[in-house]
Amino acid sequence: MITCGCLKENPVIPIKKAIVTQRHRKTYAQALGNTCDIPLFQLPTPCIKGDMVVIRVDEEDYLAGLEDCKTHLHGRIMLSKGDKPLTHLALTKKLQLVLKAIGPWKAISFGKGFYEFEFSPLEDMRWVLEICSWELSPGFLRLFAWT
Repeated sequence: MITCGCLKENPVIPIKKAIVTQRHRKTYAQALGNTCDIPLFQLPTPCIKGDMVVIRVDEEDYLAGLEDCKTHLHGRIMLSKGDKPLTHLALTKKLQLVLKAIGPWKAISFGKGFYEFEFSPLEDMRWVLEICSWELSPGFLRLFAWT
């Protein structure tokens, strides 16, 4: 018997007459923070089309999401072999020195050197995107337009 990890805090999985307890792991959404418990009945109902699971998104919500992301950039920190990776805090501090002249912005770490940057207003995002690469010492940050 295998118990689904998303339904219990500490699922128990019997293996060869021994019981192994798994630690509760955060979901991707929980790791990003600002999460809340949403009852399952409030989530859209998935359906299967061919070999894919599909969830319908209202056009109004889709367009609102696109509008929100117009001021976002993708970023990747590129390091040389042997360079120690920057922490999220260290990256933010380095960029605050350079980006102090623009409006509010924030960086969201996706791990392994990938980031999402959000700017306000749109003109600030365009200014940052024109530069494309930022020397960080160690490494550099390469920015891409959100697609």
